[in-house]
Amino acid sequence: MSTYESGSIYYENRSFGIATQIMGDGFGNFSTLVLTLDISLNTGYMTGFLFSLLKWFFLIGIALLLVGILFEQYSRWKLEKTAFQDKTFVEINGKPLHYVKKGEGRYTVIFQSGMGSSHAIWQQIQDSLSEDAVTMAYDRNGIMFSESNGLPVTNDQVSEELELLLEKTQCPKPYILVGHSMAGIYLRPFIRRNEADIAGLVFVETAHPRQRTESSPELINALRQPPRWLIKFVLNTGIYRGLFSFVPLSPEIPIQHPLHRQERDFFYRTCDKVLEELDNDELNFKDAEQYTSFGSIPLTVIMGTNEVRYAGIKDSNIQDEYRMLVDKGQHDLLNLSSNSRLVKAENSGHVVQINDASLLIAEIRRML
Repeated sequence: MSTYESGSIYYENRSFGIATQIMGDGFGNFSTLVLTLDISLNTGYMTGFLFSLLKWFFLIGIALLLVGILFEQYSRWKLEKTAFQDKTFVEINGKPLHYVKKGEGRYTVIFQSGMGSSHAIWQQIQDSLSEDAVTMAYDRNGIMFSESNGLPVTNDQVSEELELLLEKTQCPKPYILVGHSMAGIYLRPFIRRNEADIAGLVFVETAHPRQRTESSPELINALRQPPRWLIKFVLNTGIYRGLFSFVPLSPEIPIQHPLHRQERDFFYRTCDKVLEELDNDELNFKDAEQYTSFGSIPLTVIMGTNEVRYAGIKDSNIQDEYRMLVDKGQHDLLNLSSNSRLVKAENSGHVVQINDASLLIAEIRRML
């Protein structure tokens, strides 16, 4: 509707609750524009509606968290009912240490897992080699089924723990030592102190003491773990257990693999020790640098060459840096012994035990 009144044109459009008044001289020469907004919705009502909506979102979020916490606690209770059945333990430093000893023979093949990893990663390898030798896999204190003894995670502590385990379980010498990932750092004092009793070393994708100091800040950031508060939050609210019921823990471990299920189910028992190991890795890397030679002990270095290792890194330059760092580090490990050889695992990135199990078994058998 339009009207001319005292040199004004008044146009009203109520479809949007807005009235507009245009001031002029009545002949099309408009000099001033005034907008009068007539908000039909009550401001107080809108504020109350939004507050109510946020309150309901908050309450629903709290309810879901409580359900998640209850789900997680029930899952742990259910697991603990049967988790320790048919398990073997020995007391080390005042706490029960879980181990799996199998087979007979004149050698003992010892499996040492990487950071935060349990005995379970060696199951297929151990079962096969137990036909030819005594085999020993175990959970370091604070990992999986072993109780934490409160001692700091150092190379010396891990080595001493292994020495006590072998002594108390009467494992025959000589030893063939098979280490994965961080085990190549942890076990250096053990190797030095027991050189005469070691018939062979198999380093499976083991860490290099200088791998961190030789990495760029960009690579370190690309490989950085989530903050510990977030790890503990998703673990204790059931998010971790629920998420990894549908998503693999690693692109190298199929979701249907027994290792995936076991590591997912019992991570709550391992989490604190994993975080402790992460806190101490710089100290342990530095300590490992003093061990530059293991004489002529036969050493096989197994390096994964599959590109799956770099799947989580989007930047091609960082991928290239990581690839060169791995290659350089694995080749440098050969200098630890005058009797060493490099073997490439083409189906694996870092987890050789799953995707190149037959190759690993064959390399260990070569030393028996």
